[in-house]
Amino acid sequence: MRKTRANKNNPNDPKNNSKIEKIYYVVIGLLVVILGGLVIFIFANQDDVVTDEDQNGTQDSELVSETDENASSEGTETDENTDEEPAAEEEAAEEGTVDQEVDTEAEEAVEEAETEEEPEENTDEETTEEPADTEEAPEEETADETETEEETTDADINADAPLNESYNINFSDGSSDRNAIEQNASAVSGISQSDMITWWVGNNGPGRAFTVVSDSGRNTVYRVYLQYGEDAWHVTAAEELDSVPSEYR
Repeated sequence: MRKTRANKNNPNDPKNNSKIEKIYYVVIGLLVVILGGLVIFIFANQDDVVTDEDQNGTQDSELVSETDENASSEGTETDENTDEEPAAEEEAAEEGTVDQEVDTEAEEAVEEAETEEEPEENTDEETTEEPADTEEAPEEETADETETEEETTDADINADAPLNESYNINFSDGSSDRNAIEQNASAVSGISQSDMITWWVGNNGPGRAFTVVSDSGRNTVYRVYLQYGEDAWHVTAAEELDSVPSEYR
């Protein structure tokens, strides 16, 4: 008999059933293989994660160990520094004591030298002081002389001296009036007559006169005002000048 198309597609055919079973088995096998591969892949990834964690742990432990070593090294350095500081302080203290001893020895030597030199200095001072006393005496004498001169000059000036306006003055050289005027000018100015130069003698009104005198070096210059009364010449004023006026030269 010929097989028809209906027979080929008949589900009750044992050949068709065996083919379907084979397909199922193949699909199931593939699923099993895929599941096995997934399981193996998962376990492999877990091992990698564990190894990474172990490596990270070892790295962390190494970092911790390095920090511990650094801390320990820093601690040892600070300990060494602290040990060195007292040693340096002790050395400085020892040097300071040595310097103090040297200074005290030098001071003692200087004091001894000064005590040895003191008697010599005292003798020198005594010898130098003696001439000073002798030199002071002339100075005192000159001061007394100047005081007496000042007293005489002040005493010789009398602004309220008597006046005789009717007296005729004789200004010629060698006259009694001229000699009296020069003597009074010398007494008031303190210039000796031997060293005095009379630059001018003139009339200053009835019974009055004035004169300009200086020493030979022109260092002391005076203008003296006088008036006549009661048979004598009197100084009424005296003015010290810086230089001889040009009109009298």
